[in-house]
Amino acid sequence: MNFLEIVNFLGGLALFLFGMNKMSDNLQAVAGNEMRRILKKITDTPFKGVLVGLGVTGLIQSSSATTVMLIGLVNAGLMTLSQAVGVVMGANIGTTVTAQLIAFNIGKYAFGIVVIGVVFLFIRKSRAMEKWSSIILGFGLLFVGLNVMSAAVAPLKESQLARELMTNLSGNPILGILAGTIFTMLIQSSSASIGIVIVLANTGLIGYEGALYLVFGDNIGTTITAWLAGIGSNTAAKRVALVHTLFNVFGTIIFGTLTYLGYYKYFINYITPGNVYAGENMARHIANSHTFFNVFNTVIFLPFAGFLARLATKVIPTGTEETLSLGEPKHLNYHLINDPELAIGQSIKEMREMLRLVRMGMNLSFEAYTEKNYKKQNRVAKIENAIDSLQKEITLYLVAVNERTNSDLVIQKIPALLHTVNDIEKLGDYTEEINKILNIQIRGARESLSPEFEKMVLDLDEKMMYMLDLAIEYLEDLNPDYTYKIIEIEGRINEQHFNARQEILHKIQEGNCNPSGGLNTIDFIDAVEIMADKMKNLVKAGSHNFMYNGAEVHSSPDKDRTIDDEA
Repeated sequence: MNFLEIVNFLGGLALFLFGMNKMSDNLQAVAGNEMRRILKKITDTPFKGVLVGLGVTGLIQSSSATTVMLIGLVNAGLMTLSQAVGVVMGANIGTTVTAQLIAFNIGKYAFGIVVIGVVFLFIRKSRAMEKWSSIILGFGLLFVGLNVMSAAVAPLKESQLARELMTNLSGNPILGILAGTIFTMLIQSSSASIGIVIVLANTGLIGYEGALYLVFGDNIGTTITAWLAGIGSNTAAKRVALVHTLFNVFGTIIFGTLTYLGYYKYFINYITPGNVYAGENMARHIANSHTFFNVFNTVIFLPFAGFLARLATKVIPTGTEETLSLGEPKHLNYHLINDPELAIGQSIKEMREMLRLVRMGMNLSFEAYTEKNYKKQNRVAKIENAIDSLQKEITLYLVAVNERTNSDLVIQKIPALLHTVNDIEKLGDYTEEINKILNIQIRGARESLSPEFEKMVLDLDEKMMYMLDLAIEYLEDLNPDYTYKIIEIEGRINEQHFNARQEILHKIQEGNCNPSGGLNTIDFIDAVEIMADKMKNLVKAGSHNFMYNGAEVHSSPDKDRTIDDEA
């Protein structure tokens, strides 16, 4: 295998992973919120959990994504570990759909699928159409990548050294399982690694039994994503990751032994058309072995779901750590809506969680800016999505309270609370806007900000972070001391905004500063000024005990202006 063939193989792998991620990410964007709602509601028994996990993962084609959703739900206390066990098992079955599609040899239509996806992407007329076009494009690129990998490894079939290496690796059960585990941990996609196994088997580089060991290892390796998602989460969320790993490790021990004894590979050959020992229909045999591994594993361990949960609990004892909600409400208990005052108190607690997320987003934006950290920059969008999710949940909760109550006092509070939730959601939007200004506009400019503008940005950031800290504390018990402090800081920011804006525009006009840096600084101070207004709205509403009082309680139309309008 020469250098060009190695590059082609890696290029094919890159296309496969890119296509898989593009398809999976857009499927999650199209169906993610509904999938989360289904996961939360229909998992009261392990068997139902299996069906839900299978269905959700079959749609979004990522067991990792389903497991990450689960970790978020368990972390927020909305799902028990026992409920999550069944969903994990179902997710493992659902993710085998990709291998089955690969076995159908759709690759010969790959470029046609890519063309359809690109055409639809160019003529898109809505966001939904854009996402579906990206799904089709990702699906096509997945198979283009497989075709490129197949062509790149084909010459290895004639290499005696390569054949001996792969035979020794895949012929040893322990080495084969270990290789599959490590490779999948590195690329974090069992679908991709199984696709590569199919490519190698089709070219005759590995035998059928060796392919099975690699597949078993792939199932263990894919659990790394759950562990990464569990970092920083509570102990219950970490236990979900452990259950995922234990389930696949135990299954690998059982079916690896059955394969070594000859029973499992004989069974797969018996139910699959073609004689795999004669090299017939290899891809379908591997796909079926992957599917039935997870189906049988689920059948075996489903009755022991409680045991797996208890084992995980014993291995990972209860911790004292507390984490922020990432889109899943912690305080919205629908059993409390018959007591409207208590329910409103719970909704205010959830608004506090929204503010904590806004603060996290602002902090990450500045850390990304000062550290030039691309990963932190990307996390801001996820936090903003979580804020949007909480806004929807709180709104639905308040509407339910409004429908149940006969209290005029409560009915008068609901509009002000809804306006406040909307203002906090807008804070999340502007946090993402600030992230873009700092890390794309300013960092992407040819020249760095002048020391004067840099100082201006850092000073306003300190004021904004202090306001957010005060607002978070304010929602704890509506202490009027915080009201006066927030209104005072908002006034100072308004004055600073007006003076700085005029000064920068004058400097640009006189040619005394870099125009790009000046305009970017204006964008930043505009965004901060609007955020300060939103927080003043919040404390004004609270100072009226969230009683609806027209313009005093909610944002005036000019406060919802966009950055572009300001500029």
